[in-house]
Amino acid sequence: MPHIKIESFDESLLPFEAEGVMFEWFARNLEHAEEGLIGVESEGVPFLLNLKPKGGGLLLKGEKITRPSPSTLLKKALRAYVDELRPKVLFDNLSSIERAKLLKPPSSLKDISEFDPSSLPDKPIWVEIGFGSGRHLVYQAKENPDVHLVGLEIHRPSLEQVMRRIELDEIENLWVIDYDARLFMELLPSNRVERIFVHFPVPWDKKPHRRVISDSFLQESLRVLKKGGTLELRTDSENYFRYAMEVFTRPKEVKLTLSKNLEAAVRSKYEDRWRRMDKNIYQIDVESLEESKPRLLEYDFSFKKALPLNELFEKRPEKAWIERDYFVHVERLYAINERDGLVRVSFGSFDRPEHKFILLKHGKAAYYPRPPVKTATNYRAHEKLRGWIECAT
Repeated sequence: MPHIKIESFDESLLPFEAEGVMFEWFARNLEHAEEGLIGVESEGVPFLLNLKPKGGGLLLKGEKITRPSPSTLLKKALRAYVDELRPKVLFDNLSSIERAKLLKPPSSLKDISEFDPSSLPDKPIWVEIGFGSGRHLVYQAKENPDVHLVGLEIHRPSLEQVMRRIELDEIENLWVIDYDARLFMELLPSNRVERIFVHFPVPWDKKPHRRVISDSFLQESLRVLKKGGTLELRTDSENYFRYAMEVFTRPKEVKLTLSKNLEAAVRSKYEDRWRRMDKNIYQIDVESLEESKPRLLEYDFSFKKALPLNELFEKRPEKAWIERDYFVHVERLYAINERDGLVRVSFGSFDRPEHKFILLKHGKAAYYPRPPVKTATNYRAHEKLRGWIECAT
Protein backbone atom coordinates (compact mmCIF):
# COMPACT_ATOMS: atom_id res chain seq x y z
CA MET A 1 0.00 0.00 0.00
CA PRO A 2 1.54 3.37 -0.99
CA HIS A 3 1.91 5.78 1.92
CA ILE A 4 3.92 8.68 3.30
CA LYS A 5 4.86 9.63 6.85
CA ILE A 6 5.03 13.37 7.45
CA GLU A 7 6.02 15.50 10.43
CA SER A 8 2.91 17.74 10.48
CA PHE A 9 -0.30 18.56 8.63
CA ASP A 10 -1.97 21.94 8.08
CA GLU A 11 -5.65 21.63 7.12
CA SER A 12 -5.85 25.37 6.36
CA LEU A 13 -3.96 24.69 3.10
CA LEU A 14 -7.01 22.88 1.72
CA PRO A 15 -8.56 23.06 -0.80
CA PHE A 16 -5.91 23.03 -3.53
CA GLU A 17 -5.24 21.33 -6.85
CA ALA A 18 -1.97 19.79 -7.96
CA GLU A 19 -1.04 17.66 -10.97
CA GLY A 20 -4.71 17.21 -11.83
CA VAL A 21 -5.59 16.00 -8.31
CA MET A 22 -8.09 18.01 -6.24
CA PHE A 23 -7.63 17.99 -2.45
CA GLU A 24 -11.06 19.26 -1.37
CA TRP A 25 -11.49 19.20 2.42
CA PHE A 26 -10.32 17.73 5.70
CA ALA A 27 -12.73 15.95 8.05
CA ARG A 28 -11.54 15.50 11.66
CA ASN A 29 -12.53 12.48 13.75
CA LEU A 30 -14.88 13.80 16.47
CA GLU A 31 -13.69 11.27 19.04
CA HIS A 32 -9.99 11.16 18.10
CA ALA A 33 -9.04 14.68 17.05
CA GLU A 34 -5.56 13.68 15.88
CA GLU A 35 -7.10 11.51 13.12
CA GLY A 36 -8.93 12.57 9.99
CA LEU A 37 -9.79 12.08 6.32
CA ILE A 38 -8.92 14.13 3.24
CA GLY A 39 -11.43 14.22 0.40
CA VAL A 40 -9.63 13.74 -2.92
CA GLU A 41 -10.65 13.55 -6.56
CA SER A 42 -8.32 12.30 -9.29
CA GLU A 43 -9.36 11.87 -12.93
CA GLY A 44 -13.00 12.06 -11.91
CA VAL A 45 -12.68 9.39 -9.21
CA PRO A 46 -13.42 10.53 -5.61
CA PHE A 47 -11.76 8.79 -2.65
CA LEU A 48 -10.34 9.46 0.81
CA LEU A 49 -6.87 9.67 2.30
CA ASN A 50 -6.51 8.58 5.90
CA LEU A 51 -4.36 10.68 8.27
CA LYS A 52 -3.40 9.30 11.69
CA PRO A 53 -0.52 9.48 14.18
CA LYS A 54 2.20 6.88 13.91
CA GLY A 55 5.64 6.68 15.49
CA GLY A 56 6.20 10.38 16.15
CA GLY A 57 4.73 11.50 12.84
CA LEU A 58 1.53 11.36 10.78
CA LEU A 59 0.83 8.52 8.37
CA LEU A 60 -1.03 9.45 5.17
CA LYS A 61 -2.40 6.60 3.07
CA GLY A 62 -5.48 5.51 1.16
CA GLU A 63 -8.64 4.87 3.18
CA LYS A 64 -9.50 1.23 2.50
CA ILE A 65 -13.30 1.57 2.05
CA THR A 66 -12.92 4.18 -0.70
CA ARG A 67 -9.60 2.96 -2.12
CA PRO A 68 -9.68 3.62 -5.89
CA SER A 69 -8.98 1.20 -8.66
CA PRO A 70 -6.52 1.20 -10.29
CA SER A 71 -4.17 1.94 -7.40
CA THR A 72 -2.19 4.30 -9.64
CA LEU A 73 -4.79 6.98 -8.78
CA LEU A 74 -3.85 6.73 -5.11
CA LYS A 75 -0.14 6.80 -5.89
CA LYS A 76 -0.63 9.86 -8.05
CA ALA A 77 -2.51 11.68 -5.25
CA LEU A 78 0.20 11.02 -2.67
CA ARG A 79 2.91 12.14 -5.07
CA ALA A 80 0.96 15.32 -5.90
CA TYR A 81 0.53 16.10 -2.18
CA VAL A 82 4.27 15.81 -1.57
CA ASP A 83 5.27 17.77 -4.67
CA GLU A 84 2.83 20.64 -4.03
CA LEU A 85 3.08 21.19 -0.27
CA ARG A 86 6.65 19.99 0.33
CA PRO A 87 5.96 18.66 3.83
CA LYS A 88 8.81 17.29 5.90
CA VAL A 89 8.67 13.62 4.89
CA LEU A 90 9.91 11.20 7.54
CA PHE A 91 9.37 8.14 5.36
CA ASP A 92 7.69 7.17 2.10
CA ASN A 93 7.53 4.30 -0.34
CA LEU A 94 6.87 6.45 -3.42
CA SER A 95 10.33 6.31 -5.00
CA SER A 96 9.31 3.79 -7.64
CA ILE A 97 6.17 5.66 -8.67
CA GLU A 98 6.16 7.05 -12.19
CA ARG A 99 5.67 10.80 -12.54
CA ALA A 100 4.30 10.45 -16.06
CA LYS A 101 0.60 11.02 -16.69
CA LEU A 102 -1.35 8.00 -15.57
CA LEU A 103 -3.82 6.32 -17.88
CA LYS A 104 -7.49 6.21 -17.07
CA PRO A 105 -8.95 2.88 -15.95
CA PRO A 106 -9.55 0.62 -18.96
CA SER A 107 -13.08 0.06 -20.23
CA SER A 108 -12.83 -3.58 -19.13
CA LEU A 109 -12.92 -2.46 -15.45
CA LYS A 110 -16.52 -1.91 -14.38
CA ASP A 111 -17.36 0.24 -11.36
CA ILE A 112 -19.90 -1.68 -9.29
CA SER A 113 -21.76 1.52 -8.39
CA GLU A 114 -22.37 2.18 -12.07
CA PHE A 115 -22.91 -1.41 -13.15
CA ASP A 116 -26.09 -1.76 -15.20
CA PRO A 117 -27.15 -5.38 -15.82
CA SER A 118 -29.06 -4.28 -18.91
CA SER A 119 -25.73 -3.24 -20.48
CA LEU A 120 -24.53 -6.86 -20.67
CA PRO A 121 -23.88 -7.79 -24.31
CA ASP A 122 -26.48 -9.85 -26.15
CA LYS A 123 -24.48 -13.05 -26.02
CA PRO A 124 -23.99 -15.96 -23.56
CA ILE A 125 -22.72 -14.75 -20.17
CA TRP A 126 -20.18 -16.66 -18.09
CA VAL A 127 -19.08 -15.52 -14.62
CA GLU A 128 -15.89 -16.44 -12.77
CA ILE A 129 -15.68 -15.70 -9.05
CA GLY A 130 -12.29 -15.07 -7.44
CA PHE A 131 -10.23 -15.41 -10.62
CA GLY A 132 -6.84 -14.97 -8.92
CA SER A 133 -4.06 -14.88 -11.51
CA GLY A 134 -6.73 -14.86 -14.23
CA ARG A 135 -5.23 -17.76 -16.16
CA HIS A 136 -8.55 -19.61 -16.48
CA LEU A 137 -10.57 -16.44 -17.04
CA VAL A 138 -8.36 -15.12 -19.85
CA TYR A 139 -8.13 -18.56 -21.45
CA GLN A 140 -11.92 -18.90 -21.58
CA ALA A 141 -12.30 -15.40 -23.03
CA LYS A 142 -9.81 -16.17 -25.81
CA GLU A 143 -11.21 -19.62 -26.57
CA ASN A 144 -14.84 -18.46 -26.59
CA PRO A 145 -15.07 -15.17 -28.50
CA ASP A 146 -18.86 -15.55 -28.83
CA VAL A 147 -19.22 -15.58 -25.03
CA HIS A 148 -18.98 -12.55 -22.71
CA LEU A 149 -17.15 -13.20 -19.44
CA VAL A 150 -17.43 -11.31 -16.17
CA GLY A 151 -14.66 -11.85 -13.61
CA LEU A 152 -14.97 -10.88 -9.95
CA GLU A 153 -11.95 -10.38 -7.72
CA ILE A 154 -11.25 -8.33 -4.57
CA HIS A 155 -7.47 -8.84 -4.56
CA ARG A 156 -6.16 -5.66 -6.22
CA PRO A 157 -2.85 -7.02 -7.61
CA SER A 158 -4.71 -9.88 -9.30
CA LEU A 159 -7.28 -7.47 -10.69
CA GLU A 160 -4.66 -5.17 -12.18
CA GLN A 161 -2.63 -8.09 -13.55
CA VAL A 162 -5.66 -9.30 -15.52
CA MET A 163 -6.43 -5.77 -16.75
CA ARG A 164 -2.92 -5.62 -18.20
CA ARG A 165 -3.50 -8.97 -19.92
CA ILE A 166 -6.77 -7.70 -21.39
CA GLU A 167 -5.01 -4.63 -22.77
CA LEU A 168 -1.95 -6.45 -24.12
CA ASP A 169 -3.98 -9.25 -25.73
CA GLU A 170 -6.73 -6.86 -26.92
CA ILE A 171 -9.49 -8.95 -25.35
CA GLU A 172 -12.90 -7.41 -25.95
CA ASN A 173 -15.28 -9.97 -24.42
CA LEU A 174 -14.17 -9.71 -20.80
CA TRP A 175 -15.14 -7.38 -17.94
CA VAL A 176 -13.54 -7.40 -14.49
CA ILE A 177 -15.22 -6.10 -11.34
CA ASP A 178 -13.68 -5.38 -7.95
CA TYR A 179 -16.47 -6.57 -5.71
CA ASP A 180 -17.77 -9.29 -3.40
CA ALA A 181 -19.42 -11.94 -5.57
CA ARG A 182 -22.02 -12.75 -2.92
CA LEU A 183 -23.44 -9.26 -3.29
CA PHE A 184 -22.91 -9.05 -7.03
CA MET A 185 -25.10 -12.08 -7.77
CA GLU A 186 -28.17 -10.23 -6.53
CA LEU A 187 -27.71 -7.63 -9.27
CA LEU A 188 -27.84 -10.06 -12.18
CA PRO A 189 -31.10 -10.69 -14.04
CA SER A 190 -32.78 -14.06 -13.65
CA ASN A 191 -32.05 -16.72 -16.29
CA ARG A 192 -29.23 -14.68 -17.86
CA VAL A 193 -26.03 -16.63 -17.12
CA GLU A 194 -24.92 -19.91 -18.70
CA ARG A 195 -21.92 -20.84 -16.55
CA ILE A 196 -20.54 -19.81 -13.14
CA PHE A 197 -17.00 -20.84 -12.17
CA VAL A 198 -15.81 -20.94 -8.57
CA HIS A 199 -12.29 -22.35 -8.69
CA PHE A 200 -10.25 -22.96 -5.55
CA PRO A 201 -12.02 -20.55 -3.19
CA VAL A 202 -10.43 -19.86 0.19
CA PRO A 203 -11.69 -22.71 2.45
CA TRP A 204 -12.09 -20.52 5.55
CA ASP A 205 -12.18 -23.58 7.79
CA LYS A 206 -11.97 -21.39 10.91
CA LYS A 207 -14.41 -18.74 9.59
CA PRO A 208 -17.00 -20.68 7.58
CA HIS A 209 -19.35 -17.67 7.42
CA ARG A 210 -16.87 -16.07 5.00
CA ARG A 211 -17.13 -18.85 2.43
CA VAL A 212 -18.45 -17.99 -1.01
CA ILE A 213 -20.52 -21.15 -1.17
CA SER A 214 -23.61 -20.92 1.05
CA ASP A 215 -27.34 -21.59 0.87
CA SER A 216 -28.07 -18.01 -0.20
CA PHE A 217 -25.29 -18.06 -2.81
CA LEU A 218 -26.64 -21.30 -4.27
CA GLN A 219 -30.14 -19.83 -4.39
CA GLU A 220 -28.90 -16.74 -6.23
CA SER A 221 -26.78 -18.83 -8.61
CA LEU A 222 -29.71 -21.02 -9.59
CA ARG A 223 -31.83 -17.90 -10.11
CA VAL A 224 -29.39 -16.19 -12.48
CA LEU A 225 -28.51 -19.38 -14.38
CA LYS A 226 -30.52 -20.32 -17.44
CA LYS A 227 -32.28 -23.65 -17.37
CA GLY A 228 -29.50 -26.12 -18.08
CA GLY A 229 -26.79 -23.69 -16.97
CA THR A 230 -24.17 -24.85 -14.46
CA LEU A 231 -22.34 -23.73 -11.35
CA GLU A 232 -18.87 -25.31 -11.34
CA LEU A 233 -16.87 -25.64 -8.11
CA ARG A 234 -13.28 -26.92 -8.09
CA THR A 235 -11.41 -27.29 -4.81
CA ASP A 236 -8.42 -29.08 -3.36
CA SER A 237 -9.98 -29.01 0.13
CA GLU A 238 -11.82 -32.18 1.13
CA ASN A 239 -13.47 -30.24 3.97
CA TYR A 240 -14.76 -27.64 1.54
CA PHE A 241 -15.91 -30.34 -0.88
CA ARG A 242 -17.95 -32.08 1.84
CA TYR A 243 -19.34 -28.75 3.07
CA ALA A 244 -20.35 -27.81 -0.49
CA MET A 245 -22.05 -31.16 -0.95
CA GLU A 246 -24.19 -30.47 2.12
CA VAL A 247 -25.19 -27.09 0.70
CA PHE A 248 -25.78 -28.34 -2.84
CA THR A 249 -27.99 -31.25 -1.76
CA ARG A 250 -30.33 -29.21 0.45
CA PRO A 251 -32.71 -28.06 -2.34
CA LYS A 252 -35.71 -30.35 -2.90
CA GLU A 253 -34.64 -31.12 -6.45
CA VAL A 254 -31.03 -30.96 -7.60
CA LYS A 255 -28.82 -32.42 -10.31
CA LEU A 256 -25.14 -32.76 -9.47
CA THR A 257 -22.17 -34.13 -11.39
CA LEU A 258 -19.14 -35.13 -9.34
CA SER A 259 -15.59 -35.71 -10.51
CA LYS A 260 -12.19 -36.21 -8.92
CA ASN A 261 -8.77 -35.46 -10.37
CA LEU A 262 -10.09 -34.88 -13.89
CA GLU A 263 -8.04 -32.45 -15.98
CA ALA A 264 -9.47 -28.95 -16.44
CA ALA A 265 -9.45 -27.02 -19.72
CA VAL A 266 -6.65 -24.94 -18.24
CA ARG A 267 -5.00 -25.17 -14.84
CA SER A 268 -4.84 -22.22 -12.48
CA LYS A 269 -1.55 -21.59 -10.69
CA TYR A 270 -3.20 -22.96 -7.55
CA GLU A 271 -4.10 -26.21 -9.26
CA ASP A 272 -0.55 -26.53 -10.55
CA ARG A 273 0.65 -26.18 -6.97
CA TRP A 274 -1.79 -28.73 -5.57
CA ARG A 275 -1.01 -31.23 -8.35
CA ARG A 276 2.71 -30.99 -7.54
CA MET A 277 1.80 -31.71 -3.93
CA ASP A 278 -0.19 -34.75 -5.12
CA LYS A 279 -3.41 -33.37 -3.64
CA ASN A 280 -6.82 -34.49 -4.83
CA ILE A 281 -8.88 -32.07 -6.92
CA TYR A 282 -12.64 -32.25 -6.46
CA GLN A 283 -15.24 -30.82 -8.83
CA ILE A 284 -18.99 -30.41 -8.39
CA ASP A 285 -21.25 -29.20 -11.20
CA VAL A 286 -24.72 -28.02 -10.20
CA GLU A 287 -27.26 -27.76 -13.02
CA SER A 288 -30.16 -25.29 -13.02
CA LEU A 289 -33.36 -27.27 -13.56
CA GLU A 290 -35.96 -24.56 -14.09
CA GLU A 291 -36.67 -21.01 -15.19
CA SER A 292 -36.70 -18.46 -12.35
CA LYS A 293 -39.04 -15.53 -11.83
CA PRO A 294 -37.73 -12.10 -12.93
CA ARG A 295 -36.31 -9.86 -10.22
CA LEU A 296 -36.88 -6.13 -10.21
CA LEU A 297 -34.40 -3.94 -8.33
CA GLU A 298 -35.99 -0.53 -7.93
CA TYR A 299 -34.45 0.85 -4.73
CA ASP A 300 -33.84 4.51 -3.94
CA PHE A 301 -30.78 5.04 -1.73
CA SER A 302 -31.07 8.81 -1.54
CA PHE A 303 -31.67 11.08 1.46
CA LYS A 304 -34.22 13.91 1.31
CA LYS A 305 -32.34 16.03 3.83
CA ALA A 306 -29.73 15.82 6.58
CA LEU A 307 -29.49 17.24 10.07
CA PRO A 308 -26.31 19.17 10.93
CA LEU A 309 -23.39 17.01 11.95
CA ASN A 310 -23.31 18.40 15.51
CA GLU A 311 -26.95 17.31 16.05
CA LEU A 312 -26.28 13.85 14.65
CA PHE A 313 -23.26 13.51 16.93
CA GLU A 314 -25.36 14.37 19.98
CA LYS A 315 -28.08 11.88 18.97
CA ARG A 316 -25.87 9.13 17.56
CA PRO A 317 -27.04 5.63 18.54
CA GLU A 318 -25.13 4.11 21.44
CA LYS A 319 -25.18 0.66 19.86
CA ALA A 320 -25.97 -0.97 16.55
CA TRP A 321 -29.55 -1.46 15.41
CA ILE A 322 -30.07 -5.21 15.11
CA GLU A 323 -33.07 -6.52 13.19
CA ARG A 324 -34.01 -10.03 12.14
CA ASP A 325 -32.23 -10.00 8.79
CA TYR A 326 -30.06 -6.87 8.82
CA PHE A 327 -28.16 -4.45 11.05
CA VAL A 328 -27.02 -0.80 11.04
CA HIS A 329 -23.92 0.38 12.91
CA VAL A 330 -22.91 4.05 13.06
CA GLU A 331 -19.16 3.70 13.57
CA ARG A 332 -17.56 7.16 13.45
CA LEU A 333 -18.30 10.80 12.68
CA TYR A 334 -15.87 13.26 11.09
CA ALA A 335 -16.32 17.05 11.03
CA ILE A 336 -15.47 19.28 8.06
CA ASN A 337 -17.10 22.13 9.99
CA GLU A 338 -19.91 22.40 12.55
CA ARG A 339 -22.63 21.35 10.10
CA ASP A 340 -20.82 19.32 7.45
CA GLY A 341 -18.87 16.12 7.70
CA LEU A 342 -18.72 12.38 7.15
CA VAL A 343 -20.43 9.47 8.86
CA ARG A 344 -18.83 6.05 8.61
CA VAL A 345 -21.37 3.22 8.76
CA SER A 346 -21.65 -0.52 8.25
CA PHE A 347 -24.99 -2.14 7.52
CA GLY A 348 -26.92 -4.77 5.61
CA SER A 349 -26.57 -8.53 5.82
CA PHE A 350 -24.73 -9.99 8.82
CA ASP A 351 -22.50 -12.23 6.70
CA ARG A 352 -21.83 -9.72 3.90
CA PRO A 353 -22.15 -6.15 5.24
CA GLU A 354 -21.65 -2.93 3.33
CA HIS A 355 -19.09 -0.42 4.65
CA LYS A 356 -19.81 3.14 3.54
CA PHE A 357 -19.33 6.82 4.24
CA ILE A 358 -22.16 9.35 4.11
CA LEU A 359 -21.10 12.87 3.13
CA LEU A 360 -23.08 15.68 4.79
CA LYS A 361 -22.87 19.06 3.03
CA HIS A 362 -25.20 22.07 3.03
CA GLY A 363 -28.11 20.20 4.63
CA LYS A 364 -27.92 17.31 2.17
CA ALA A 365 -26.57 13.78 2.50
CA ALA A 366 -25.27 11.24 0.00
CA TYR A 367 -23.28 8.03 0.15
CA TYR A 368 -19.59 8.68 -0.58
CA PRO A 369 -18.09 7.93 -2.98
CA ARG A 370 -20.92 5.75 -4.32
CA PRO A 371 -24.28 4.28 -3.23
CA PRO A 372 -24.66 0.80 -1.77
CA VAL A 373 -25.41 -2.17 -3.96
CA LYS A 374 -29.11 -2.34 -4.74
CA THR A 375 -30.17 -5.35 -2.69
CA ALA A 376 -33.34 -5.74 -0.65
CA THR A 377 -31.37 -6.19 2.57
CA ASN A 378 -29.31 -3.06 1.98
CA TYR A 379 -32.44 -1.07 1.24
CA ARG A 380 -34.10 -2.06 4.52
CA ALA A 381 -30.93 -1.05 6.36
CA HIS A 382 -30.83 2.23 4.43
CA GLU A 383 -34.39 3.08 5.47
CA LYS A 384 -33.40 2.64 9.12
CA LEU A 385 -30.30 4.77 8.62
CA ARG A 386 -32.26 7.42 6.71
CA GLY A 387 -34.57 7.89 9.70
CA TRP A 388 -31.58 8.87 11.85
CA ILE A 389 -29.87 11.07 9.22
CA GLU A 390 -33.05 13.01 8.52
CA CYS A 391 -34.65 13.05 11.97
CA ALA A 392 -32.06 11.72 14.47
CA THR A 393 -34.80 9.77 16.20
